Amino acid sequence: MPSSPHVLLVCTDHWPGKLFGHAGHPVIQTPTLDTLARSGVRYTRAYSECPVCIPARRTIMTGTTTATHGDRVFKVDNPMPPLPTVAQTFRDNGYQAYAVGKLHVYPQRDRIGFDDVILAEEGRPNIGALDDYEAFLGENGYAGEGFTHGMSNNDYSQRPWHLPEAMHVTNWTTRQMARMIRRRDPTRPGFWYLSYCHPHPPLTPLQCYLDLYRDEDPGTPYCGDWAEDHDALPYALKAVRGNNCGMSDTQIAWARRAFYALCTHIDHQLRVVIGTLREECLIDNTIVLFTADHGDMLGDHGL
Repeated sequence: MPSSPHVLLVCTDHWPGKLFGHAGHPVIQTPTLDTLARSGVRYTRAYSECPVCIPARRTIMTGTTTATHGDRVFKVDNPMPPLPTVAQTFRDNGYQAYAVGKLHVYPQRDRIGFDDVILAEEGRPNIGALDDYEAFLGENGYAGEGFTHGMSNNDYSQRPWHLPEAMHVTNWTTRQMARMIRRRDPTRPGFWYLSYCHPHPPLTPLQCYLDLYRDEDPGTPYCGDWAEDHDALPYALKAVRGNNCGMSDTQIAWARRAFYALCTHIDHQLRVVIGTLREECLIDNTIVLFTADHGDMLGDHGL
């Protein structure tokens, strides 16, 4: 049996550091993560290198800045640079390294140092690959229906998930990671990268999780003094504000509720993975890490 600790790195997308019960948020329900925080360490001043998905994930995987790894603006078809990755470094030191979920690299099937990757790429076959989640939907009679809810990856309209619960990408990602842990090589320690697509839009939570927040006040967006004068803002901020300028207060409130619902869904699903570690007698020798590539303003400062 391996003596080195196993490592489970959980990465979410767009999850702000303040959205935890343990961090004092008055509404969000995150019982699993709150328990982990109470029994571990919560880094209260951890900042994303870049608040854009692909650059931020490159930083997580390479430990370098945007100036070194070559992207700060979301270069979808930019290959990973020839730099050591976290996954390859673990493998070089005797670990098995597996990833499940969103990787956000190009080409999409680039392993970037992992032994294998079970992929969910938010419905992006146009840039090179049918991912494993899309294949799963097809095998279960829902080919091409992952986005027939009509919501976008990049706006804040919301509605409940439209397919059976087992078809939701959060559930699929969880089950695949649990299966990966059970199928591990028992002679080597494991580095497992569990990467959830949400709470990044599309905001399509399961109805049962949306119902948790139906009667909750999701809070009103905060606007700092620096952001009150729209005309004085840099052009880039004006453009971002313009993307959602037509949203009413009610629409913003429901977007927040849907976002919280996606967070709580992930929190609850983490219990399946932690339970798998416990069932496999690995929990006492596993370091569990939870992070996000970056956060989300959720209407704060008009963004």
